[in-house]
Amino acid sequence: MSEENKPKTARSYRGGIVDDNAIISINLKWLMQSVVVIAGLVYSYYMVIQRITDLERRVSEADTTITELVEKHIIEEEARYAEMEEELKWHQKLLKKKKK
Repeated sequence: MSEENKPKTARSYRGGIVDDNAIISINLKWLMQSVVVIAGLVYSYYMVIQRITDLERRVSEADTTITELVEKHIIEEEARYAEMEEELKWHQKLLKKKKK
């Protein structure tokens, strides 16, 4: 059979065959250690993201609480200020009456 009559397969088209008896050996201990390290890194990343998300949520809640407390304090101070003005007016009237 000549080279022109051979079907062009992916193997022969993309490159030559290295060896028909190629053996891939994997060290199982190294593979397990790699899996454990990768799993540890993924878990650590997940925990960091969870912690950041939790902290962002808590800061948001704290901001809301602080805003509510400041608004409450402002309202209380305005009421106290108005009460003090009323007392001042009353005392001024009292002083005017005494002067007459």
